[in-house]
Amino acid sequence: MDTQSKKERYKNSLLHLAQSGKYIPGIYNYCDRWCERCTMTAKCLTYAQEQATKEEATDPETNDISNEKFWESMHLSFQVTLELLYEDARRRGINLDNLPEVERKKPEKKPVEKMADQYSKKMMKWLTKNRENLEQKAQQLLLVSNSEENALKFADAWEVVQWYSVFISAKIHRAHFDLDERLEGEEDEYNLFSDNLGSAKIALIAIDRTLAALTALYTVMPDKEDEFLDFLARLSQIKKMMLETFPGAMAFKRPGFDN
Repeated sequence: MDTQSKKERYKNSLLHLAQSGKYIPGIYNYCDRWCERCTMTAKCLTYAQEQATKEEATDPETNDISNEKFWESMHLSFQVTLELLYEDARRRGINLDNLPEVERKKPEKKPVEKMADQYSKKMMKWLTKNRENLEQKAQQLLLVSNSEENALKFADAWEVVQWYSVFISAKIHRAHFDLDERLEGEEDEYNLFSDNLGSAKIALIAIDRTLAALTALYTVMPDKEDEFLDFLARLSQIKKMMLETFPGAMAFKRPGFDN
C-alpha cells in the first residue's frame, strides 16, 4: 500500500471514529495518559484511534520506537492531523497560510515551573540510581510477608512515582501557557483560560497521587528518610504555589471524569 493510500485510510478511520457518537469530546485533554489504569477508555477517541492503529499494524516493527517504521507511522499521523486542521480552518474561512505575523515574546518560566522542572530531574535521577534497591525491597516484602499484597502496594507506589515524575512538570508548563495574557485580557471569547485550569487540575491530581505514593515508599525505606522528605517538601510547595495561582482549578469539570 502506497503512502497516499495509507494516509487516506488513516484519515477515514479517524473520521469514522469521531463521527460515531461513542466518545466524549475532549476527554483526553485533561487525563493523565495512563490508559492501562483508566476506566474511561471506551469513551476516549484518542485511545480508540491508537488501538485501531496498533491492530492494523501487523508489522511488529511499526510499534518499535527504535525502528524507522515506527517514525514513519508517527509522521503519517502528524500529516493527517495537519490536513484535518487545514480542512477545518477552510470551512471556517481561515487561511492558515496567510495569517498575520504576531510577535511573541519567549515565555519566561514562573518560579513554580522551575521548581517542577527541578523536581522532575531530581526524581528521574533518584529512580535510576535506586532501581536495584527498589527491586530488592519489593522482593523482600514478598518473602517476609509471604503475601503478594504488601509487595504489590509497594510496586504500585513505585510505578505511580515513576509515571508522574515528568508528567507533573509538563502539565504545570501547559497550565501557564499564555496565562498572563489570558488573565489580563478583557474578553475570553473562546474560553481559553479553561485549558489552563484543566491542566492545573490534572497536575494537582498527579501531585496528590505522588505524595501518597512517596509516603508509601517511605514507610518501607526509612533509610531514605532525608531524600523522601525532600521530595515531599518540594511537591507540597509546588502544590501550594499552584493553588495560589489557580484557586479554582479543583472545581474545573473535566469532560467524562468530573461530570
